[in-house]
Amino acid sequence: MRRFTFLPVLLCLTVVAPVGAQTPADELERRIRDADTSVDFDVLLRGSSAARLLGRFTQAEALMERATAALDQADNAWVTENIFFALASGRGANGMQRAFREAQRRIRMSPQQIASVTSNFPSLLIGGEYDEMILSFSEDHSDPAYRCACQAEKAWVHRVAGRQHESRILWGELVAAWDRNPLEFDNPDAQAEWQGQYARNLARAGRTADAMAALEKAMSMDVSDEARPGVQRRWAQAYAELGNVDQAVALLEPLIASSTLVTVNSLATRYTWEPVRNNIVFQEMLSRNR
Repeated sequence: MRRFTFLPVLLCLTVVAPVGAQTPADELERRIRDADTSVDFDVLLRGSSAARLLGRFTQAEALMERATAALDQADNAWVTENIFFALASGRGANGMQRAFREAQRRIRMSPQQIASVTSNFPSLLIGGEYDEMILSFSEDHSDPAYRCACQAEKAWVHRVAGRQHESRILWGELVAAWDRNPLEFDNPDAQAEWQGQYARNLARAGRTADAMAALEKAMSMDVSDEARPGVQRRWAQAYAELGNVDQAVALLEPLIASSTLVTVNSLATRYTWEPVRNNIVFQEMLSRNR
């Protein structure tokens, strides 16, 4: 991902740092040391520049690659926050789509980055604007930009288009890949959230009994107070996929009053709640909290 404003930023840096300025070698070394342990774009860029000035081109290139990754992450966060703002402010799926199109006018996004965002916000897929692009992904594609299994991204395309059978097949392929290479985290909170997501994907694949067993395991795991709202939302998503609206509501309603991603507007709009959204129990929860 690249910003269109990147060139003006570099020009500004050129103006701020006069051509004739001489930076002491010890200061350049300090900038490199700072960059070695940083994920901040500006710090990494200064470190790369310092390494270049000292003639360490391999080190400069490595730091520049990390700076580029940091810039991409900042761009991704900016795009996501704009979509979340449209969602939270009650602008609905149309508002989310407008926010995403505006973000793409400001930031150049790769096909896989676009697909990643639509997977997080499947409402962006309504209307089929990105379907052909996402469904063209494959692990052996001749173009690296489209070389990706991307089962989840393609599954969402089929699901939003109403092709449930094709969607379940892809979720099943994703679960099988996770079974072959299960993720293990040192952080118990991350492990608990992954387990909840695993249960959710099993439900999406139509493996109801396996999903219930995985969800029971997830809900038995230790979770810190700080991480619990996010993990609890994941459990509710799994229950929604299983069609268990009572359990989903029991987990969601306490979160609405707190500063989490669970709001009346998100529950009324995000595609993840589509399996239970029209159920009277879910609608009554929304009415109670409007």
